[in-house]
Amino acid sequence: MAERAVESIVHQDEKVLVQVRCGRGHHVAMVLDTQVGPVFRSMTGPHAHGSRDFVDAGHGIHHHGTPYVDLLAGGDLVDDALPACCECGPHTLSRARLQQAIADRQRTVQLP
Repeated sequence: MAERAVESIVHQDEKVLVQVRCGRGHHVAMVLDTQVGPVFRSMTGPHAHGSRDFVDAGHGIHHHGTPYVDLLAGGDLVDDALPACCECGPHTLSRARLQQAIADRQRTVQLP
C-alpha cells in the first residue's frame, strides 16, 4: 500500500514532509505526504546520491541500493526502528522522532 501511494505521486518534491540528512550532508531518507498518510522512504545498502557521492565499485557494477518504503504510522505492533543508509553507512531512524518532526513542522532532521 505504501509503495503504491509513493508511486502515485507525480511531483514528489512538492510532497516532502521531512528530509533526513547525515552529519556530512548526505540524503538519508524522506517522509512523503500521500493519500494514505505519511510514508517513509529510504534506500538500504550501498548507493550513490549525487554527482559527488560514488559507490566504491568496479566499472560496469551498478549499486543503487534497495528501496525501503513503509507507512510512518505503523501502530503498536510495528517496530519503531526504520532502516536507512547513506555513503557514511547504515542508520536506524525512529518513527516517533519523524512523527514529532512533522508535528513540529521541522522540514529537515539532521543526524549527528
